[in-house]
Amino acid sequence: MLAPTSGADAVEVARLRAAVADELPAIDAAARRWSQLGEQLAPTEVTVVGRIGWVQLNLSSLRGAFEPLRERLTERSRAAPKVLGTQLGALFGLLSAKVLGQYVLPLGGPGGGQLVVVGPNVLVLAEQHGALADDIRRCVVLHEVTHRLQFDANPWLADHLAGLVRRYLEHARIDRAAVLELAPRLPEIIDQVRRTGSIQPLIETVLTDEQAEILAEAQGLMSLLEGHGNAAMFDAADDLVRDSEAVRAALDARRSDVTSRILTAVAGLEMKRRQYREGESFVRAVLELGGVEALNRAFTGPDALPRAHEVDDAAGWVARVT
Repeated sequence: MLAPTSGADAVEVARLRAAVADELPAIDAAARRWSQLGEQLAPTEVTVVGRIGWVQLNLSSLRGAFEPLRERLTERSRAAPKVLGTQLGALFGLLSAKVLGQYVLPLGGPGGGQLVVVGPNVLVLAEQHGALADDIRRCVVLHEVTHRLQFDANPWLADHLAGLVRRYLEHARIDRAAVLELAPRLPEIIDQVRRTGSIQPLIETVLTDEQAEILAEAQGLMSLLEGHGNAAMFDAADDLVRDSEAVRAALDARRSDVTSRILTAVAGLEMKRRQYREGESFVRAVLELGGVEALNRAFTGPDALPRAHEVDDAAGWVARVT
């Protein structure tokens, strides 16, 4: 695990915990008003964690989802699951220095469904952005609180997402013959990745037909979730922050710095970035067409979720579900 140490001052951490706890009720209320989700839910809780704690929490939450893949890897080599665990630990270690806050997706393992703020990374914001740091923190927490409302107000959603992940991993290519079959095409694929700046060609090459179908389904869901969170982060924050546009610019720059670009290439996070951008456009278009009532139809069941092609066709999705 490569989580960088932070050396955060204990007094600063205590102040951050107090600030997050003090602001949370107003943020929670703003998210519920804007989204009209979770009116009857208990108050949202947030935990401030360190980088290593964040890595451990995510690895723990993934345990259930990765079980089918672990079993298949064990059949081929007893060492393979350990290698997979090391790779995941290294990846999350790298990401731990970037993440500000997270609603840990409930994928079947312990730790899922928690909302956390990564204290050392949030404290660094003050050095980078001065007074704007507090606004950035509030907007990030608002985004993650919205994710909590999405899942806790709609219990079917966690099972559906966990099912997508399980099905995706069950159909993963792990036999040596499949890898050897792809080897001659890799130079051409890598050249395409360099030219387009997208790792999508590489991802599509290693997917089975079943995985490609599942991925398209997941893209629609994740675009909805991230776009919904992003829209809430800015539209519901009027009474909580001084300059939401400055916050947007700061977060966009954070996602575009050199380190983020490297992690995007390594971890396949480009799709996550597209989900923020295209998902927010979808959510705003639906709100224009039919308001919150129309948008919240997406949370009534799996059949109402936007499909991948509908993320660019909000009117078509509204027509289908209404």
